[in-house]
Amino acid sequence: MNIKKLINLVILFLGVLGVLNFFILTWVNPVFNFGAFIILIAGICLIITAILRINGKTHIFSIKNKIIRRVFALLAGLLALSFVLIQGLIIFYAQEDDNIEEADCMIILGAGLIGDYIPLTLQYRLDKGIEYLNKNPDLKVIVTGGQGPGETVTEAFAMEKYLINNGVDASRIIKEDKATSTFENFKFSKEILDEINGEEAHKIIVVTNNFHMFRSKMIAERVGFTVYRLPTKTNTRVLISCHVREYFAVIKSFIFDK
Repeated sequence: MNIKKLINLVILFLGVLGVLNFFILTWVNPVFNFGAFIILIAGICLIITAILRINGKTHIFSIKNKIIRRVFALLAGLLALSFVLIQGLIIFYAQEDDNIEEADCMIILGAGLIGDYIPLTLQYRLDKGIEYLNKNPDLKVIVTGGQGPGETVTEAFAMEKYLINNGVDASRIIKEDKATSTFENFKFSKEILDEINGEEAHKIIVVTNNFHMFRSKMIAERVGFTVYRLPTKTNTRVLISCHVREYFAVIKSFIFDK
């Protein structure tokens, strides 16, 4: 098999993988996922590209104008470079901090519910929080998340119920049930802590999935928190989708979440 045929097969394989990923993720969690949708579109584009290449019609994508061709090449290069750099940061920050015991409060970030059902992504966060709270009985915890599309209760309500059902005393739990984004999770949580403890430099433990930790830390520090990371794992069936979605979310948060 020559190199050209091998490249065509790889492109076709990646395209099919992207489409399958979308349907698997939709089956696991029927709530719309932007990251999965992006991968679906990319998969379809790759399949079309592979079919055109196999049929010898790659000239459709050739750009004769040298300036336009170079601009497209530069943009593609910058896109690829930014993707690699951001993914590197996501992986680097998906580690637990060593001096986590210095924190004053824990914040567990909400994630999409299915009705009032807690999916694995959020369950991992809650279980990680419970594990640490059991070892530190004096620590309070904020559960943060409002009610979004496809949810019959607020994320904070479902999270509080889960913690109580798993042995966390209700008096230790503070509910923030208005937030609709990661930025609002921290903004509204800080307002609550400012009201309770005064406007000071709050030291918090952030509990979220590993892919989400870099952006969470960035936003929390912008809001005014000192952050200690307590990441948890991610469902492997949605890991690729989460990383792709997070790339776009990091760019959005870097520009707008201030």
